[in-house]
Amino acid sequence: MHFVFAALLVLLLSACSSSGPIHVPTPLEPLPSGAPVKRIWSVTSFSSPQDKIYDALHAALFDGVLYSVGANGVIQAHEIGKGKRLWKQSLDVVVSAGLGVSEELLLLGTSKGEVLALARETGKLLWRVKVSSEVMAIPVLSHNFVIVRSGNGVTEALSAENGEQIWRYSSPLPALSLRGEARPVVTDDLVLLGQSNGRLAALSIFDGVVQWEATIVAPQGRTDLERMVDVDAAPVVVGDVIYVAAHQGRVMALSRLTGTMLWSRDLGASVGLAIDEQNLYLVDDEGQVWALERRTGSTLWKSEKLKYRDLTSPVVYENSVVVGDFEGYLHWLSKVDGQIIARYQQDEEGVRVAPLVSDAVLYSRSKTGLVEALKLKQ
Repeated sequence: MHFVFAALLVLLLSACSSSGPIHVPTPLEPLPSGAPVKRIWSVTSFSSPQDKIYDALHAALFDGVLYSVGANGVIQAHEIGKGKRLWKQSLDVVVSAGLGVSEELLLLGTSKGEVLALARETGKLLWRVKVSSEVMAIPVLSHNFVIVRSGNGVTEALSAENGEQIWRYSSPLPALSLRGEARPVVTDDLVLLGQSNGRLAALSIFDGVVQWEATIVAPQGRTDLERMVDVDAAPVVVGDVIYVAAHQGRVMALSRLTGTMLWSRDLGASVGLAIDEQNLYLVDDEGQVWALERRTGSTLWKSEKLKYRDLTSPVVYENSVVVGDFEGYLHWLSKVDGQIIARYQQDEEGVRVAPLVSDAVLYSRSKTGLVEALKLKQ
């Protein structure tokens, strides 16, 4: 029940600070000289009432093909050059998490607590298994294990061949948490799990045994709302360094081997992180976009021009960083100083998930399922 309550709170407090009054989204400033954005192709999908609930479904890119899914269970594969549809599959499910992709499989989770595996090249359903509850994070495949996180705090490892359960790990749940779970991240033999109690756990992928745990932020405050410290942003791993952030908490760099803290910043964030060769980019809980130096965590720049606009995770696009917002705008920010250099409105209903990037083309999926391939003209 606390997940339902949390979902209502998140909707009520969208585009606002989670612990303060409702904030008015920052108005957009005109960009008379912004770089032009070219639409290469677009495809639409049939929307359904479920799309208003499960509006943050991720597309996936693999081997020149873009895969997208709607909450109504319609999955499509399009080649990325001209958007030609390769196949379409309709499943009688309500999709709550997806898509995960590997060389052979497409993976998704459902509102009724199922995981489905499809053949990536044809869309044929290969297996379908029941897990502990509603799947809230993209299933991830590695080492022939499918790692699945459910809304009740349970993580399961399934066989990629037939979905048989191999191990199970349960995380403690607070009285109140954000609706959603951080996508599991596999690095070598470790599965990294951000948890609703403000901790990051590293499990052995082979048996689910905890190798180490690190506190990203400890809950503080008198109310359950003030004590929400979910690690909902998927960790990012570069070599032996893990970058991770927590809601109403901190951004940290940790040793991958031991979980030891390398540096820390008091910046709460509940959406994902992005990196390039030198920098770390993030959107904080107020919608400010930051660029930090990866080695020390020091601030390079901060942009306040998109505050309270319910931004997506950032994604690196050539010499810029791109975020989407609640009005369906995509914003290109310069890596140099954070100035907005281009803007494109994809869908008035909003963009909830970070776009994907391949070969200087950006692929974005809106809340209503509109998928577009876009290119920034330099």
